[in-house]
Amino acid sequence: MREMRRQDRKLEAEEVKDILKRGEYGVLATVTPDGLPYSIPMSYAYDEEENAIYLHCTVEGGQKIDNISANPHVCFTVVSETEVMAEKFATKYWSANAMGEIITVKDTEEKKKGLFRLIRKYSRGFEEKGLKYIDSAVDKVNVLKLNISSMSGKARKK
Repeated sequence: MREMRRQDRKLEAEEVKDILKRGEYGVLATVTPDGLPYSIPMSYAYDEEENAIYLHCTVEGGQKIDNISANPHVCFTVVSETEVMAEKFATKYWSANAMGEIITVKDTEEKKKGLFRLIRKYSRGFEEKGLKYIDSAVDKVNVLKLNISSMSGKARKK
């Protein structure tokens, strides 16, 4: 990968992890079997201990699964705390990129773990109900796990 041009905006690793922890959603970028770019916004949960990102989708497949099956190398981008500064013709922002290989989780217990991370992130306070929901839905969803090989972040803070 090329070195970041604006080194003055480069974030430290802990700042990048913080963006991944608190971001509301991210954009998964893949490549089609024909070599075309494809990206899609997704809900996600970052697991710092495993250095991985969990996502979920339907078991029926689709373009995203076709792409991942052909080429598991992906990039996941999260942008947070944006503020348009009209008078400066600029935007304040914090962003993180996570790159690596993505897999479809096959092990039921790991699928449940990934789904619970999503429940804990998006439905805090409803974890008990979420566990019951996971038990009823685990066979109806794919859980994707992005094993992060590198990450970077950039921000315009002022």
